[in-house]
Formats: sequence, structure tokens, C-alpha cells
Amino acid sequence: MALYAPENDQWALRDKLTLPLNDDLQIYASTYGLAPGELIVAVPLSKGTPIEDHTDLLPIPSCKRVDQSPIAERGCLAFHWRGVTSSYQGEYTLRMAEVEGGSFLSFDPLLKSDSSAGGCLVVLMSIKRRHDPTSHILELFDGRSKKLIASMHHHQNSCTVLDLPAEGLSEGPLVMRGSGWVGIPIVIRLSRLDAPASMSVEHTHPPTELFWDRDRFAGSRKIKRSWLGMNLFLNQVPISSQLKSMPHNQCPTINAPQA
Repeated sequence: MALYAPENDQWALRDKLTLPLNDDLQIYASTYGLAPGELIVAVPLSKGTPIEDHTDLLPIPSCKRVDQSPIAERGCLAFHWRGVTSSYQGEYTLRMAEVEGGSFLSFDPLLKSDSSAGGCLVVLMSIKRRHDPTSHILELFDGRSKKLIASMHHHQNSCTVLDLPAEGLSEGPLVMRGSGWVGIPIVIRLSRLDAPASMSVEHTHPPTELFWDRDRFAGSRKIKRSWLGMNLFLNQVPISSQLKSMPHNQCPTINAPQA
């Protein structure tokens, strides 16, 4: 297992680990001093594969697949907060990491203000095999009123962390969109500080997952064409008063990604 992190427009090797034969491999963000927004990419490699200290292109991960049978090659990305741990079960596929351009669209009932709950964080993760420092635009808007709430920069091979206020941000569900990149949004809902600690971690699926047809991209293209081309109304409330960065001492830490 090779661990790579972005460094000076390249991928730099941070560590090499041996996968246990009959157990999970736990990788702690605290071991490598990762701050919110920084990431390390774990790439499983076959024994004897050459591992470069610096590379422009992440190596292709090894795979035990022998046919086209659906296999969930999954890891576990766990978050820890106030003594509570919750996890995201999934993977960032090689196909996504090799996409040139692409588009991002995410809408889900979880993406909304909720005065009865505590905080809500959105961790938007993007990984590209070739390290690309280009800055892209991420838009956040109200899906009901079509008002633009925020337009911000998002970088590949990093995580954009949004701290959504409990109320007053939107009338309806929130929608996120962007062009020229792809990513996976992870939604973390936290209990109020005056309540017993609880946390849930969910992720939203791309529009292709809304269809069961053999060709799911036809329906996905229609949805994306509508939402990505939609004209938005400018919000009159200052963006800075609604969205804020999560203080590092309050932000859930990535506890144990497993391969």
C-alpha cells in the first residue's frame, strides 16, 4: 500500500505499508498531521511493484477482479467527534480519478438547514490521478427558490469543507454544482452541543444512480442539462454571514480510513 499526498504540483510518497493477510489496515489522519481539507490517497499495489518517491501520475491500483462480475472494492472512511465515530463505506473509483473535465451535481434532502438538529458539514472530495492545481468553481444554491447562496473555489486532490448553519440559509434543499471536475460529497450531521453526542455520515449519489435502465447516462444527461444550465438569482444576504469555515478544534477528524 502506497500513501501519496499532493506536494509542489506532484504526488509525493508519504508512506509504504504492508497489507495484513486476514485483517484491515487502519490509516490515521493524525499520524500524518492532516488538517481539514488535506488528504492522503491510499493506493493498493501488488507485491514487487516499483514505487516512486515523486510522480506526476498516481499508479494504477492493483485489482483481484478476474471477470466483469460486480465487486465492491471498498474501504471505510471513519470520522471521530466528541467520542463518537461514524463512517462512510465506499471508494473513489479509478474511473472517476481518470475523468478529464466532467461535471458535478448533487442534491439530496440531507443538504438543507435544520433548526432542530445541530451542525451540518459537507466534505466534498475530489481526486485526480494527475496532480492538477487548477481552481474550479463550486456553486451552492437553494433548489426551491433558485437563489445562489455561495460561489467558491474548489481544488482537485483536496477536500472542500462547508459548515452549514442550522437555519436561515435556504428555504428548500440545497443543490451543489460545478463544471470541469467530478467529486463525492459526504454529509456529516452533528448533534447540538447541549445534547448527547451523535453523528451521522452519509453520501449522495450521482444522477446516474437514479435510473435502472441499461443506459443510465441518457436520463442523467437530461437532469444535468437542466440543472447545470439553470440561471440563478443572486441572494441579497451576504455570503460571509451564512457560511463559515469549521474551527479545527471542532471539526470531526478523519479517524481510520481502512483499505
